[in-house]
Amino acid sequence: MKTRIVLMTLCLGAGLWVGCHPVPQVADAPQVAEVPKPGQLTFEKHCASCHGPTGKGDGYRMFNPPVADLTSAKVYTQLAPQLIRTVHEGRANTAMGTWENVLSDQDIEDVIAYLRSLRKDSDPR
Repeated sequence: MKTRIVLMTLCLGAGLWVGCHPVPQVADAPQVAEVPKPGQLTFEKHCASCHGPTGKGDGYRMFNPPVADLTSAKVYTQLAPQLIRTVHEGRANTAMGTWENVLSDQDIEDVIAYLRSLRKDSDPR
């Protein structure tokens, strides 16, 4: 009897119990791809190189004067029509060129909505 208990214990530890199989490991839940926010892909493609991946003006391209921090209160408090005009027409004496022939009106509105979300994501107030 003692030998049988020892063998059962060894078999259980090794997962070899007769008639039983090791319990299959439950795979982690499949990773669900994050759905990009409207305007995010356009921002990443056309804006992030200058304004940075989070819009803080820390892109890999540097300019004088520096590019705008799109999460700043100054930008965040501007009305959408002002921002749309800036994207359409660019800004004089800066590296911000015109985008009206590159981006559709819907693309620009989506990018502006995405900019607003960047501010909310970085500043919970």
